[in-house]
Amino acid sequence: VDILMSKVMNDEQMIATMDLLDTTSLYCPPHLSPLLILRIIQLSISHGVCVNTAFGFACFSALLSNTDDLHNAYKYGNFALDIMRRMHAREKYCRIYPFLFSSVFLRSNRMHSCLDTLLEANREGLKAGDVTCATICATIYCNIAFRCKKKLALVKKDLTDLGREAKVYRQESTWNLVYPLEQAILNLMGHAEWPNLLDGDAIPDESLERCITNAKLAGTDWLLFTLYYFQMLVAYLFDDIELAIKMGEKYIDLDESLHRPHKGFVLLSELKFLYCLTSLAYARNTKEGIWEKHGHESMERVRKLAKDYPSSYQ
Repeated sequence: VDILMSKVMNDEQMIATMDLLDTTSLYCPPHLSPLLILRIIQLSISHGVCVNTAFGFACFSALLSNTDDLHNAYKYGNFALDIMRRMHAREKYCRIYPFLFSSVFLRSNRMHSCLDTLLEANREGLKAGDVTCATICATIYCNIAFRCKKKLALVKKDLTDLGREAKVYRQESTWNLVYPLEQAILNLMGHAEWPNLLDGDAIPDESLERCITNAKLAGTDWLLFTLYYFQMLVAYLFDDIELAIKMGEKYIDLDESLHRPHKGFVLLSELKFLYCLTSLAYARNTKEGIWEKHGHESMERVRKLAKDYPSSYQ
């Protein structure tokens, strides 16, 4: 870092180029994003560092995590944080932290250690006017809080407060990613007529099926992932194993069809564990060997998961 920081970018035209690369990489087609990220890093090495340099290395760290290069992912993730702090780039928190705390550091740190950092990034993003990225930080915060806060009522309160904030800043489309989580919490708290079904007050459409159909039409893959996962979760917890299997199969089919599996992200990692439990339960109910085979195959993936995420999945 010291060597890289010895040269700071001063060319205003080059700084504007870096800003453009930074923003474009967030909204361009996914297959183009790595090229823009690597260009940010290349320009930083040749022309000096700026606040966008930290963003570039954070994205690079997430890419490495997605290829299971965990050692270098962690190294470059800390590298990005070091540059960000030295550049006093608080306005970039909300862009950098989602990449690091939704994948890289969840594989190396305990989940609860990420909570305060993400909430801080949300606040700094709102101050800087980067409301979309600030809302993304809030969605990640809520998903991690669900997994490590002791009381669901506290998570529900966070969801209500942050959801109200998202509406004020007109970020409903981004906040849609949290609706399945909110409905799952309502089910678990006993506030749903049919606890095994992800249908209720939190789902904005008439039904889960309508919500899934609309997500497919809009091409919002992450919303589909989230809907499938939380429907699978509540179905398994309330003993609707057949529905849980159906949702798990849909999740896996979608992930494979994209040809870009999100290995580093917590949702897919937990799906492996939940699919293992569901397959073994279904094998017990149906006496069909194929599901026992699926269960044991998933168990091997879970063992690797425990190795990759030692702090959170011991």
